[in-house]
Amino acid sequence: MATVVLAKELQKNLAVDGSLKPRAWDLLSKLMADQDLTGLDLKIPKGARDPRVRTARVTDNHRAVLFAIGSDADQYYLLVAIRPHDDAYRYAAQITTQLNPTNGVLEVLRDLTPAPPVPLAPERTVADDRRFLVPFLAAELKSVGIMSELAERAVQIRDVDELLKLCETAPRWQSNALLDLADGKSLEEVRSSYSRPEGKSARQDVPTDASNPDQLRDSLSHFSSRMEFVVVEGDEHLRRMLQGDFAAWRLFLHPEQRRVVEKDRNGPYRVTGGAGTGKTIVALHRAAELAKRNPAARVLLTTFTKNLAHQLKAGLRHLADPDTYARIEVCNIDQLVRDVVGRATGDRLAILREKDERRYWENAVANVPDLSAKDRAVFTPYFLASEHKQVVLGMANHDKHKYLEAYRRGRVSIDPSQKLRVWRIVDEFRRLLSVDKCTTWALTAARAAAIAQSSDRPVANTYDHVVVDEGQDLSPAHWRLLRAVVASGPNDLFICEDAHQRIYGERVVLSKLGIETRGRSQRLTLNYRTTKQVLKYATQVLVGETFQDMEEEEESTRHYRSLLAGPDPKKYPAHDWDDEKRYIVQTVKRWLVDVPAPAPDSLAVLVPDGTAVVEVIRALERAGVPVTEVNENGPLDPTSVQVATMHRAKGTEFARCIVADVQSEKIPLRWTLEQASGHDQADIERKARSLLYVACTRARDQLVITWAGEPSRYLPSEIQQGPPAK
Repeated sequence: MATVVLAKELQKNLAVDGSLKPRAWDLLSKLMADQDLTGLDLKIPKGARDPRVRTARVTDNHRAVLFAIGSDADQYYLLVAIRPHDDAYRYAAQITTQLNPTNGVLEVLRDLTPAPPVPLAPERTVADDRRFLVPFLAAELKSVGIMSELAERAVQIRDVDELLKLCETAPRWQSNALLDLADGKSLEEVRSSYSRPEGKSARQDVPTDASNPDQLRDSLSHFSSRMEFVVVEGDEHLRRMLQGDFAAWRLFLHPEQRRVVEKDRNGPYRVTGGAGTGKTIVALHRAAELAKRNPAARVLLTTFTKNLAHQLKAGLRHLADPDTYARIEVCNIDQLVRDVVGRATGDRLAILREKDERRYWENAVANVPDLSAKDRAVFTPYFLASEHKQVVLGMANHDKHKYLEAYRRGRVSIDPSQKLRVWRIVDEFRRLLSVDKCTTWALTAARAAAIAQSSDRPVANTYDHVVVDEGQDLSPAHWRLLRAVVASGPNDLFICEDAHQRIYGERVVLSKLGIETRGRSQRLTLNYRTTKQVLKYATQVLVGETFQDMEEEEESTRHYRSLLAGPDPKKYPAHDWDDEKRYIVQTVKRWLVDVPAPAPDSLAVLVPDGTAVVEVIRALERAGVPVTEVNENGPLDPTSVQVATMHRAKGTEFARCIVADVQSEKIPLRWTLEQASGHDQADIERKARSLLYVACTRARDQLVITWAGEPSRYLPSEIQQGPPAK
């Protein structure tokens, strides 16, 4: 039986044309069986640079490109691409494979012969004084395994886009190594990350012979090989990989990510990074890794919203074997809150929605006498709900005296007498809730934390390991609950967060809540999902705002980068909302008839609110477009175009995405700003900017922005213009 190895490039081919998946299954199954392969029409391309390269028939119009490596007795097939017939032959003729002679990493190499340089215009006399991006000698780059042609060209580059362009055709680990060096990492750091096989000393031999099965297996176990290639472990493993365009390929990890996933920690550990840098993938792998290590361990994987929890379940199902999957509990944080309170007390909870909670705060303020005009200006429902959740319920003991001494850094300044009046309003708020026999999510989370810290904690909610995704949106009470359901010790809490995507919660300082991650964190900077064009646009949305992580360190997008290339984001300033909906319908219909046609559920329209969701769905349905709404249970119909609010889109990804209704009245929401105090307005603005960033980074390949009237001021300045002339 032959061993089949898949390259990540194959995912792109299957994502572009989903009809190839069943034929790819047939091809791979036959290769794995290693029986009579005559039906595959295996051919060596004319003029091939590597005698081991083959093409195989997939359909009448498509062929696979693969290498036959290993030995006759222990055969390996490395499948690198499925392409249209003629393109497959051209590609196969240009590529070679090797085990890198310096570090033993499996590589597929393309011809890097540069195009003839364009002669400089004779009148140009200004010297280019920009610094070289990779400040090393070519020989130094070669010493860590960078191939000669790549090294010689990389050390001459001064322009970021030129470096990214060069990296597009290089082996993945070499591209990442060059970008790390350009970002300031040392040669020794890069050597440690990519060039020394895990568990081997520098003196041990590295595998260099792809015809030797033992050396090939050694190479495929290397972190840097595993970020680009995966060994198919059987039919079930193959099925999981071919089922989805995105989720099934979460098997691939960057060496830096893999070390984060597999390394033991003495206590809590935190991973930060921008949208698309792989935090969710890391969280999924970490949960699976912890469950595999100890079959008796109880592992909790949690996040903020219901639909994100559903997506984590789906991703884990693709990634983990059935036994491991069954031993990991996946739920959103509020479901954990309900479970703890319900199991301990048996109470059936009537929990208010946010807009109803606002009314209770307004009534509480109205019922408290002797509030000054200054008090009423500061004590808005937004301020009071935030103060209650972040400060009062963030304390270990929720009493008045502790509140007067509470840590409130970064919040609106109020004097001790005002604090006393806030406490009177809080008391009245809780009295009103008690009268109506209802509560809030914040109060319920605090109650769950108190139960978990006591002897009443349900055994069913006691865990050995807790993994948290989207941690930036959790409240102090949530963190106290999580700290209580898992005992302090090795590998107890693993936290993924991105301050730039904080659209629900407010900044929390973990060390103030008994969770110490200072000096125990890793930042991810390489974007694996979004093209560099979309990433550049999305990060510009954040310009002008400052963000801090959960240990009060400033978060920056400066080092975020992507090796993926695609078209620049498009814009459409509509005459009015009806015109904007017409444009949305036309764009989606045009995408659906592209050749090859994209999967409908890889297309999405994201809007600010539920009213716009209903109207966009109605417009698409009238045009005969299959469409579904992304709700709290996630996407429901994989055969339909997806429509969602920007909030609900958190954690999703789509090949092509329209971010619509990006007008100044809605982002930020004007009526919310008008009813907020000055300090509250700053927080509302920060969240609105983050929301637009989240929406834009849902697009993998193509992003379209539309609006009617005045655009949101957060849009990059080069596209803020009025409607086109009629």
